[in-house]
Amino acid sequence: MHEDINNRLATIESKIKEACIKASRLNQSVELIAVSKLQSVETIKEAHKLGVKNFGENYAQELGKKNLACPKDIIWHFIGPIQSNKIALIAKHANWVHSIDRVKVARKLNEALKAEERKMHVLIQVNVDREESKSGIFPEDVISFAQDIRADYPNLILEGLMFMPNINASKKDKLNTMENIQSIQNALINELPDCGHLSLGTSGDFEESIAAGSTMVRIGEMLLGKRS
Repeated sequence: MHEDINNRLATIESKIKEACIKASRLNQSVELIAVSKLQSVETIKEAHKLGVKNFGENYAQELGKKNLACPKDIIWHFIGPIQSNKIALIAKHANWVHSIDRVKVARKLNEALKAEERKMHVLIQVNVDREESKSGIFPEDVISFAQDIRADYPNLILEGLMFMPNINASKKDKLNTMENIQSIQNALINELPDCGHLSLGTSGDFEESIAAGSTMVRIGEMLLGKRS
């Protein structure tokens, strides 16, 4: 297992480096997040030994169990839809949340973090393709929502945006979506210059996402292997 993850990691890191060179960006400007949902603790520990420090989880209870069982220097990213009754778990165990998508979630997470005496890095999830099956606010609401988070929820450290584009779109539509994402991100940075993080890109499109400005790519089975 160790050798398999090592080989896959080397391939992914090489592709990230090449994509950064093409985009005239520093290699260090892109963080690899290993999506570890439904992966074993042993697999996470193997990847961690190889230098992977950022792991993404979709389910709050799974995140909590893994956080207690894994090395303490792991940075945990919650990247799934947020259920109100799981917010306390997320506040306790995550370091980052990528999927803030409504005021109710922001308010409850802020309250839970206050009770934990913690602050947390957060990203706003944007439904750029307006898909009914996906969470996220619409592009026209990004600026006002970001301003509300900054003004009203001091335990949330707003860092930027997260996108999950339609993976089944045509190549032309995907290019248009990437352009829209860049435009939305630039508008936010113009308003809030320190919100420069962009969580964008998975196994199938992380190189194009880096070209579009992604600072965090979320890669699962391509790195860690088939889920159990």
